[in-house]
Amino acid sequence: MSTVVDLDRAVREALQRREKRNFIQAVELVINLKDVDVSKPEKRFSELVELPHGLGSAANSIAVVATGELALRASRSQNVDRVFERQEIEALVGNKKAAKKLVREFDYFLIEPQLVPVAARALGAALGGVGKAPIPIPANVDIDEFAARHKKSVMVRIRKVPQVMCVVGTEEMSADQIMDNARAVIERVISRLENGWANIKSIVLKLSMSAPVKVRPERRR
Repeated sequence: MSTVVDLDRAVREALQRREKRNFIQAVELVINLKDVDVSKPEKRFSELVELPHGLGSAANSIAVVATGELALRASRSQNVDRVFERQEIEALVGNKKAAKKLVREFDYFLIEPQLVPVAARALGAALGGVGKAPIPIPANVDIDEFAARHKKSVMVRIRKVPQVMCVVGTEEMSADQIMDNARAVIERVISRLENGWANIKSIVLKLSMSAPVKVRPERRR
């Protein structure tokens, strides 16, 4: 599999260039594409990528919409930030303002299958407006493990522009951890492109408030 040889240098340079801020900066990865016609639906994609080392203090916030035993198990999970019962979600149907506010509070909404229609009516438009979607919870899944995977994952997508942007860590993480996370995203994107590396125009790493560092397009097999 192709691997970016220059990634280690770029990560370390980005961390060295950072200026001290009064908050923990996120490390952002930008992959610019070429010869990808995003006007064609088959050229667009959206996929969840689990990062080997998670997101540190920038870990995703997880909401679960469930009832009964599943809701109880979710409420006991340290990886679930809040559990919503059916009636709480039903109360949002038709209340666009409240739905939009709620959607901004959580990164992922994990939904019990039988409640997906209700969640879609209540939150579907608000979620779609920010590029999110309800995620059905598989039958008999360990909800703690399922939430944990989403807590350390990023959504990689190509939509209206030929570009992929996502967070791959924070400045408090080690260079090696950030490099592993970035590599996982790059290799997943490459695997989804029709012409692989030939569709990559450039790759850039940057911290939230720092200058970008270009990753030279070297690679090895």
